[in-house]
Amino acid sequence: MKSDRSKRRNREKIYELLLSLCLLVLVSFAFPRLSWIGPLGYGLIALLLTQLVMIRKASLTVEDRLYQLLGLGALVALLLWQITPVRWVVSGVPLVLTWSVLVGWSVIRLVERLSQERKVTAGLLMGAAAGYLLLGLTAGLVMSAVETIQPGSFEPLNILKESAHGPDASVLVSMRAFSEINYFAFICLTTVGFGDIQPVLPVSRMLAMVTGIIGPLYLAVVMGVLIGRYTSQVEEEDIAEHNEHP
Repeated sequence: MKSDRSKRRNREKIYELLLSLCLLVLVSFAFPRLSWIGPLGYGLIALLLTQLVMIRKASLTVEDRLYQLLGLGALVALLLWQITPVRWVVSGVPLVLTWSVLVGWSVIRLVERLSQERKVTAGLLMGAAAGYLLLGLTAGLVMSAVETIQPGSFEPLNILKESAHGPDASVLVSMRAFSEINYFAFICLTTVGFGDIQPVLPVSRMLAMVTGIIGPLYLAVVMGVLIGRYTSQVEEEDIAEHNEHP
């Protein structure tokens, strides 16, 4: 019993840390002086998802090894994309591919892990919230990469006009545009749609559409899992109480 409780607490700590990192990245977009925290936060998220969660495992499966390699690949792709000039449009392609697969895989693993929890706790709710924020942040990151691959994908934004150095500037110089793209990504995820930023190219439109589908779908799946866990928890408590007082 004590071992199970300790394992559950370790999982909850990971949920709490993941939520904290996601909130940290969001805060960096809100305050321009803290914009340097955003790239660091993304890197820490990749490490947490694929490396730290594996430390306590007695043995790693082939799937776990592939997942770890994917995380390292996503981290390298993120670093290269950030330091290369905007005119190197090809540098955004590995970022789009690796992060899309990584977070898709991570969310599936997260939902599976949430469904295995026996009790609905604050840590469990934090894990569910972290998964939702992670989808929004990844959508923003992928959309930002698409904007560097195809400048002008999102109007009225244009990353080439964000810096006096033009196409020779690194993407880190254009954090204001990426902050606005992340804002648009969360607008799509929540299906609010204010209309102040619009996708105008086919790829950006498809990304906006997919993000709008994923948001409600994730909420529906997670709500089903949480309601199922809570119902089972109440039934177990009722049975235990009935056995104690027949």
